[in-house]
Amino acid sequence: MTTPLRISEVRKRLSQLVERVACGGAPVAISRYGRERALLVSAEEYRRLKTSTRRAKPPPTLEGTLTLECSPEELIAESRRVGDFWVASLDLAKRKQRRSSRK
Repeated sequence: MTTPLRISEVRKRLSQLVERVACGGAPVAISRYGRERALLVSAEEYRRLKTSTRRAKPPPTLEGTLTLECSPEELIAESRRVGDFWVASLDLAKRKQRRSSRK
């Protein structure tokens, strides 16, 4: 791909650039404030990219890969214990912060 064209240049040459990419030319990078912001591609290339994206595999998940080694009740109890511990630590941090701001 070539150096990105500034938007002002693309405006001046839009008709020519559209014709070029439509006839199989390379995509045209468009920049704004020195950073690439968009790409002008043919309709055919866009459809191809969109189709290949749809066919892509979904991201992997952890679903079905974990085995529970305790009862659901034990898991819930442990989750509550950890949650209570976390809330208590936040309360302690707030108290310490108040004490230090009084000094």
